Amino acid sequence: MSDWFSRLFTHDDPQQYQFGRGINASVNPREPELYNSASEAFEEGRVLDAYEAFLMSLQTFHDDHPDSNVTIERTEELLTFELLQGSLVVRGRVTDKLFEADALIAEASGTNVAIKRHLIERNYQLTYARYYAHEGRIHLKIYLDNTTMSPQKVFYPLRELALNGDYEKEFIASEFDAAALLEMGNLLPVPEEEKRLKHRMLQEWVAACKEDIRHLPTNDNAGMIAFTYLTLLMQIDYLILPRKLVGREIMRHVNDYFSEDEKGVEEKNTALESYITELGERDYESLASQLYRVTLTFSPMERASHDEIATFIEETFSKVRWYKSNRYPRVIMTIYRYIPLYLLFNFGIHPSLQKLLHLLVRIQHTAYFAAMGFAPFYDPESGKFEKRTIVNRVAQALKPYREQFPQLEDFSGALNFTDLEKFSYSFLLQVKHLDYSEL
Repeated sequence: MSDWFSRLFTHDDPQQYQFGRGINASVNPREPELYNSASEAFEEGRVLDAYEAFLMSLQTFHDDHPDSNVTIERTEELLTFELLQGSLVVRGRVTDKLFEADALIAEASGTNVAIKRHLIERNYQLTYARYYAHEGRIHLKIYLDNTTMSPQKVFYPLRELALNGDYEKEFIASEFDAAALLEMGNLLPVPEEEKRLKHRMLQEWVAACKEDIRHLPTNDNAGMIAFTYLTLLMQIDYLILPRKLVGREIMRHVNDYFSEDEKGVEEKNTALESYITELGERDYESLASQLYRVTLTFSPMERASHDEIATFIEETFSKVRWYKSNRYPRVIMTIYRYIPLYLLFNFGIHPSLQKLLHLLVRIQHTAYFAAMGFAPFYDPESGKFEKRTIVNRVAQALKPYREQFPQLEDFSGALNFTDLEKFSYSFLLQVKHLDYSEL
């Protein structure tokens, strides 16, 4: 048994670690109840009660304890709140007649002219929020009239403000001088030891990726090369989670690959190869500055239906079947790692599914999680799984939602623990067949 597998572990899934660009926390367990309460209160004209219930429904949880992503204060005639979204602090004020929310972006005097022009142009693209300058500072703000209001009419404007404000502050920080940005103190530092480990792992992954490419067959290999490069980039995005410039670069390169344009697969693969080589050569300081933790209220990805997820899994399984029938076994496990990473990278997904896919990623990337101090669920040397732990994790992911979704069945008994490839296939097959029907 390897040294890392036999070491003593002192934590498991600690709150201080973050994975992927989505929300790792659990939604408020009372979210459906609070949302319904907000709807009823709006209909009955109890505006402050409605907003209080709605804002509480946005609060996230860790280990059954509420996070500080949303804080609320209320008097008889006024409700105020703060909401955190990455680098953004949203402050809101609610009366019976008006809802307003505002976020500081930057000092106007210290902001590049090109950025100011960019933000003005963004006003034409936004539906609810607007950038404006006031007392030497650039803000992003929304106003809503409470005459005819519902939770949905609040949700989308508030989400637009939070996501776009955070995005633009990250854009300014990565492309221009971040010195003019305001209220960046809610970003949480990553320990030095963790940053150095992530830099070392990134370099090792790039080297291993190039070695994998070298061993691929020389004919009909464009698809295999693409799977290998894309899996690596999404693996870096989910596990190392660089932000600012590196995070934006990874997103751009993945999206460019899937864009419909005149470029062929070989040309797109060449672009991925060039970027991955460059990424592997970056020094520690250039990566370390991109690593920090944030508090999120809204997911940056749109929620996908489970039918969309099932369709993607089945379409990718068809590629696995083609590679198997044509005797290209080397790429099969790469595709099984690609599937959960792609879903976590591209889709907003139900919290239960997020936990399940994270479990699969953790099993498939045991060495990384072990290096980070997590107890291993799989030993690649012996091929042994921690079956009882895995079965319990599957049950824990699904149990809180089985009352809402009666057909959401615990599938742990259908998992194949013969080896990692068969396990990954059986796990993804069961994920594909999950039923989120409420009736």
